[in-house]
Amino acid sequence: MTRESRIESLCTLGFTARQAAFVVAVMTHSGVCLPRQFAAFAGVAYGHKVNRFFERMVARGIASACPSLHNRALVFHVQHRGLYEAIGEPHSRFRRPVPANAVAPRLLVLDAVVGAPEVTWLPTAGEKAEHFVTLLHVPAEHLPSKRCQEDGGWASGLFPDALPVGIDAADRVLFVHPVSPVSLEGFGPFLRRHRALLASLSAWTLRLVVSPEGRSEEALWQAVVAREIGSLLHHPDHAERRVDWHVLPYRYGHLSPLVDQAHRVRLRARQGAREGEHRSARPQALQRTSPRHRGAQPPGTSRTGPGRAPARLMPAATIASIARCSASR
Repeated sequence: MTRESRIESLCTLGFTARQAAFVVAVMTHSGVCLPRQFAAFAGVAYGHKVNRFFERMVARGIASACPSLHNRALVFHVQHRGLYEAIGEPHSRFRRPVPANAVAPRLLVLDAVVGAPEVTWLPTAGEKAEHFVTLLHVPAEHLPSKRCQEDGGWASGLFPDALPVGIDAADRVLFVHPVSPVSLEGFGPFLRRHRALLASLSAWTLRLVVSPEGRSEEALWQAVVAREIGSLLHHPDHAERRVDWHVLPYRYGHLSPLVDQAHRVRLRARQGAREGEHRSARPQALQRTSPRHRGAQPPGTSRTGPGRAPARLMPAATIASIARCSASR
């Protein structure tokens, strides 16, 4: 599926085009997100409408909310199977429970994607392989892979790191890797897996995305770069191959989730989904507004032209049913 077809698929489930595009980006790059990231992606003010969008996703069982060390910050995990089936990725790793130490690196990655709208991203392993092998004529054996145990045997999976790869406006290949204390250990193996691919390309950028508090670790990361791919950077055409240290303006340390509260959050999400389905069975109740709010835009809807029905998120059970029907065709 293409990005456009994924967005269209989610629009049939009640998302607006702008909401669908953001949710597709989350499901294909990180699995987790913050409301401010949706506001930045959509180019809207971070306020009531943004918060209501996330509240409705939790109420419908589409996403779960996890509290963090900051007493008001919530990290949202989009985990509903029906949505992943709708975009052709029912077994995506981003749907699975997220380890606490993986939350900040994934948010870093999503911020890098949201902050580069000019880049054409290749979110899945299949799309990456097709681009490099078919369009750039890179030998398939040069693609990064990792052996894993599957169905009692061993299988080799391409692009096992599931990190963003894109094509920028100058047709340069862009690789993204988050900089955090927990991701430093896997950075060396990541470069070794990608070395043959990097050597096959004449022009590429490795973008290391880091938060302000992570800048003190730059020397450690640069040492790994020099050890693993330094010879590629000192090639005569080194000007076309570079490593960028990209500092984002956000901090992530306070977003470490409170893991001991996760089970209570899941219970609240399930309860919210049931309540959402019950409310959807009585649509007249959704139209009631107090005199103070009469005429305001209904929560979870987008402004539409005359004669067009407002978009409304479907309950999780309805999404799952539609996704199963689509998959069986």
